[in-house]
Amino acid sequence: MSERWYWLDWLRVLAIGAIFLFHGSAAFSYFPWDIMNSTPSLGLTIFGTFILGWVMPLFFVISGISVYFSLARRSFLQFVKERVERLLLPFVVGLLIILPVDAYYHAVSVGDFAGGFVQFISGPYFTKFFPLSLNFSLTFFAGPDQGIYLWYLFWLFIFSVITVQFFKWLAKEENRNKLSKLYAVCNRRGGILLLAIPIVLVNIAAVPPYFIYPSLFSGYGGWKIPTYLVFFITAYVIACSPQFEESVEKSRMPALLLGILTSFLWIGAGLIAEADPSGVASHYLSISTFQALTGWFWVVAILGFGRKHLSFNRRFLQTSNELVLPFYVLHQSVIVAVAFYIVGLNLIAIEKFLLIILASFPIIVALLYPISKINVLRFLFGMRMKSRSP
Repeated sequence: MSERWYWLDWLRVLAIGAIFLFHGSAAFSYFPWDIMNSTPSLGLTIFGTFILGWVMPLFFVISGISVYFSLARRSFLQFVKERVERLLLPFVVGLLIILPVDAYYHAVSVGDFAGGFVQFISGPYFTKFFPLSLNFSLTFFAGPDQGIYLWYLFWLFIFSVITVQFFKWLAKEENRNKLSKLYAVCNRRGGILLLAIPIVLVNIAAVPPYFIYPSLFSGYGGWKIPTYLVFFITAYVIACSPQFEESVEKSRMPALLLGILTSFLWIGAGLIAEADPSGVASHYLSISTFQALTGWFWVVAILGFGRKHLSFNRRFLQTSNELVLPFYVLHQSVIVAVAFYIVGLNLIAIEKFLLIILASFPIIVALLYPISKINVLRFLFGMRMKSRSP
């Protein structure tokens, strides 16, 4: 516990980079998004779909492993307080200040609103377009994303609170010893890949209409909320193993090869389902299975290669890792605003995509600068406040 896993920090930074590229390409997908180009791009659709196959499961796995370290030095109340400050507060700040930008440009682009931004945020945003639903019903988990793209913070907070007592129990050595046989299997080459089984079962059991259909580019990053919860819990359970790092490193190559195979099967099954006149429901079992396998295999491969090649520290890592959370809160709203003005240009899709990326990134960096320097803003965006010099 005394040694920091720098490779996990690198993966967190690289994952936020992947989600940034995904959202930069989403306007050119064959599937609906906040801002759409007039003609979709097959290449950028495949690019975005490939990222969706693993990036959000990777986020929840990294979060589950991070909770293992966080709980090791915090009591129950200290942990909940830290989760409120690190997750719930940035979610609320984003909901009130950042997401209106995303919602405004989306509403204008689809013709739902025709006024200016000030007029939008002073009334319609809160009365008509507010992106948070508390209408708890049987189909709540299949409803609209809670906080557009900030749903990740919302559900990670919920997951953290409802699992903390179980995690505290498992953290005790006598309880971890009960899983020694599981850890022994996981430490064999390819053994950790067997943990895909509960992920597959839950992904199949969480059936529509109570949960989203696992189609490409559906809500919540294309995945179901219970499936994310299994990724989160699985990550914590395996992080408790003394051989965890060794296990993922051993299995990285089998996981990579299987991840490539199941990616083709998952995307192929999705495309066949979309084109099938009999309806996508008849392909539910195959899509749900291949999606879960793809997600877990890629996550293990990424963890394994990260452990093998990224176990070092750099000054850049310390700065960028600290800024991952505010970057996430800002990134899509900036991309949507930039894309709104670029998709109408007389350029091909790949040129527009590169222009969106190259224009959005410096804007986000410019916004991050005062956030990183001013303690009040650091606190509001989930960062630790800097101690003042005497």
